[in-house]
Amino acid sequence: MSKLIIIDGNSIASRAFYALPLLSNSQGLHTNAVFGFTTMLLKLLEDQKPTHFLVAFDAGKVTFRHKDYAEYKGGRLKTPPELSEQFPLIRDMLEAFGIRKFELEGYEADDIIGTLTLAAAELPGMEVMVVTGDKDMLQLATDQVTIALTRKGISEMELYGPEEIKEKYGLTPKQIIDLKGLMGDSSDNIPGIPGVGEKTALKFLHQYGSVEEVLDHADELTGKMKEKVKENADSARMSKELATIFREVPMDLDWDTMGYTGSDATTLAAAFRKLEFKSLLEKLDLSGTPQLEATGESGAAAVELKATVLTAETLVELKEVLDGISAVHVEVYGDNPHLASVVGAAFYHKDGFGFYAPFAVLQSAEADFLHKWLADPAAEKSIFDLHRAELALHWAGIPVAGFTFDVHLAAYLLDPTESTLTLHALAAKYGQPSIQEDEQIFGKGAKYHLPEEDKVAAHLCRKAAAVHGLAGRLQAELKRLEMNKLYYELEHPLSAVLAGMEKQGIRTDADNLKELGAEFSAQLQELIERIYELAGGPFNLNSPKQLGEVLFERLGLSTAGVKKNKTGFSTDADVLEKLSSKHEVVRYILDYRTLAKLQSTYVEGLLKEIRQSTGKIHTYFRQTIAATGRLSSQFPNLQNIPIRLEEGRKIRKAFVPSEPGWRILAADYSQIELRVLAHISGDEKLMDAFIHNMDIHTKTAMDVFGVTADQVTSNMRRQAKAVNFGIVYGISSYGLSQNLDIGRIEADRFIETYLSTFPGVRRYMDDIIKQAKRDGYVTTLLARRRYLPEINASNYNLRSFAERTAMNTPIQGTAADIIKLAMVRMAERLEEEKLKSRMLLQVHDELVFEVPEEELPVMRKLVPEVMESALELKVPLKADVNEGENWYEAK
Repeated sequence: MSKLIIIDGNSIASRAFYALPLLSNSQGLHTNAVFGFTTMLLKLLEDQKPTHFLVAFDAGKVTFRHKDYAEYKGGRLKTPPELSEQFPLIRDMLEAFGIRKFELEGYEADDIIGTLTLAAAELPGMEVMVVTGDKDMLQLATDQVTIALTRKGISEMELYGPEEIKEKYGLTPKQIIDLKGLMGDSSDNIPGIPGVGEKTALKFLHQYGSVEEVLDHADELTGKMKEKVKENADSARMSKELATIFREVPMDLDWDTMGYTGSDATTLAAAFRKLEFKSLLEKLDLSGTPQLEATGESGAAAVELKATVLTAETLVELKEVLDGISAVHVEVYGDNPHLASVVGAAFYHKDGFGFYAPFAVLQSAEADFLHKWLADPAAEKSIFDLHRAELALHWAGIPVAGFTFDVHLAAYLLDPTESTLTLHALAAKYGQPSIQEDEQIFGKGAKYHLPEEDKVAAHLCRKAAAVHGLAGRLQAELKRLEMNKLYYELEHPLSAVLAGMEKQGIRTDADNLKELGAEFSAQLQELIERIYELAGGPFNLNSPKQLGEVLFERLGLSTAGVKKNKTGFSTDADVLEKLSSKHEVVRYILDYRTLAKLQSTYVEGLLKEIRQSTGKIHTYFRQTIAATGRLSSQFPNLQNIPIRLEEGRKIRKAFVPSEPGWRILAADYSQIELRVLAHISGDEKLMDAFIHNMDIHTKTAMDVFGVTADQVTSNMRRQAKAVNFGIVYGISSYGLSQNLDIGRIEADRFIETYLSTFPGVRRYMDDIIKQAKRDGYVTTLLARRRYLPEINASNYNLRSFAERTAMNTPIQGTAADIIKLAMVRMAERLEEEKLKSRMLLQVHDELVFEVPEEELPVMRKLVPEVMESALELKVPLKADVNEGENWYEAK
């Protein structure tokens, strides 16, 4: 028996988009629709095991139906760009799976599917399943063709054959066309007969059988319904015709090319990596699949390299040639460099040979000369990922200096959208001798092991050789692209600043966290008791299934518009927010969830992160992750500590000075991205607001709504704030409508009014897109590049995403550059002034310091001075400074 699965591509993509939160990868590309689509593909492949697999898409907005009825689908809102930009990604994913796709100008996916199912019916022993969210497809059902209708979201499906349609509607599949002819379809702008809904249409069809028979017996009807049916007879006939799926699309049907023979693991892994679908990589055990083949096709052929394994006794061999060592590779095992173990270090000599020192040898007394060389600022050498290596070596008691070039950091600057920055990938990209992936040498996860030393030495010395070769290539590229200043004056010195902050760490009061935990526990208990009281009895609050039963069965709240999953109706945050006005208990449940997350993630989570030997938390700042240049924080992520709720802000009380009598000082840039926008756009109204120190959101509301300052309501300011920051982040009308809970049309109008009010912003947007189309990239004010290969794409969706990225990258990237500049200069000033004060954290637009009491007057003046002068703009930069006994008081 053969099985053909046909997916209604547009329908399922749309369902996936609205069923999942708006996800995006590190490059800012939205991925929720393609992720949902991909999970459905995997489920269908696993459950159905098809022999043939096809996906049909709409090819364009105009079809043959528009010739007879121009208003067909005229009422549909424009597809959100966050969804439309994902269709090319879905098509690419299908190629990775080896699944064929169909689309044909002038026809809808429905017609292609109708034609395919009709043709498949002629094949003996071929079962067909059509996966869609469109009930119109039920007309295609036969004993051989099953329609799988997605329910709420895409996680569940209802299967319909003729019997199931008869049971649910009392109709045959063909009568589904008549049903739509009578009742119409607002989503497709098919009129039907006004006033005839599904219930009335079913009644007519049960009695008369078809649209034509209903019209022929119109005189038997009574009252206004009789008039409506007679007056709209032509509309009903046309509606039935529009609803009829055309099954004679001219297609070359070669079933041999439609067979599904499985997917290539390497291709699929590459597709998942590109979109950062880590959970799917792990689920399918593709994490270790090579990203690039280690052959001469993707990089220069591997060459034999003499790699000497050193012992404490033979270290002298390295000592004799230290002057010729040009590159070092430190192999570190573990994600968190503060806790990672150092496997060893490889040293490459410019004459073409290498040495490998295992960690035990590095720690031997005989390695004292090597420690001095590693820490010698005059001994220049290159490395891969200096930041990570420096932290791991620090905890091993080995300081470093003199690493004048980091190929990992340089490669990131040259292309920040590159998701694979391993030495293996970079060697292939820049034509260096190929290197095996680490997983092929050491294994991964629970399978990680150290093979024999000769094998480790050969691998790590090849890595060190790659560092040497890449250093020359990347240095030349930085110079050619005029990025030397960005690298040598900002990013490279920043790496040392970050490492210094991380090694220093921030003192964390465990007792304070425990007290806060006890306070949260008491509040949680009160909430639980109140919830049980309002819910009519106890239940497992952490069970979505039991919570759903309480809300929708015991309390009888409406399930209208609530998506359903495997365990019942959804009780996620969006659902609960919508239900909060329907019953008092919902607000308490939301409060319970918020407090429970604070307790588990931040109170209990932070307690686990306190290093016992220092009493501090040592986070890890990631310098090469975000395409915009922003820093991120890991182990733990201190940038995500919530500050909107008072309970969240209280967590900052636990962060205290490490010395008695010292204070915490925090300085925060005020609306830095909007100030950058004002500078870049040159818009007079925006600049005027900042120059005169006005509240920018109030000023925006005044200009957009045409009112005076005292007439600006809180809602006006809220809307103005949403569109201000929306412009910075390239928001669409769909995104703004979600943020403000307004309609798409109203959001569109709001954005247009904003751009008319601030013509400089509109001009900037137009100009930057033109520049990006000409150059293929955009830059920040400090020459940080972001390449946009799709900016001239013929595909509208890819092009529009690239255009939005072109608009917001110079703003966000420049803001990131400014605070980085401030950090580098602040570190310099602290050293120049011989101050004891220490910079501890960078959190978004905020810098946190610990300061001796006697240095507070100096630091209150110095910190804002450095931050506000980091980069000269047409509008003033502003930094607000506060201090206190802990981080909470310093806000």
